[in-house]
Amino acid sequence: MSGYHCSDCIFASFTQNEHTGLYQGACARGYTLADPHVSKRPDMFFCDHKEGLVPVIDPYGKEYLRTKNVCERFQPDEQDIPQRKGRRDPLFGQGR
Repeated sequence: MSGYHCSDCIFASFTQNEHTGLYQGACARGYTLADPHVSKRPDMFFCDHKEGLVPVIDPYGKEYLRTKNVCERFQPDEQDIPQRKGRRDPLFGQGR
């Protein structure tokens, strides 16, 4: 899977069930994360890898019609963004 995922966002958190090995995700912005390839509840809220969980319900309880793997409120974790030495990062200021 290419591009950003909810697992790259500072507002998402994930836990892995020690018995099944499946991940469940939560979004602090209010989106419900689920596997878009599974339609049966509660199975849709669990996935074998974090990157497979995407926003499916918005904070207002409506179906989230997404066009990419993350919502428009996505905020990447600053330490996960690659930096080039001596170049200014347009999102976070000076390079490291």
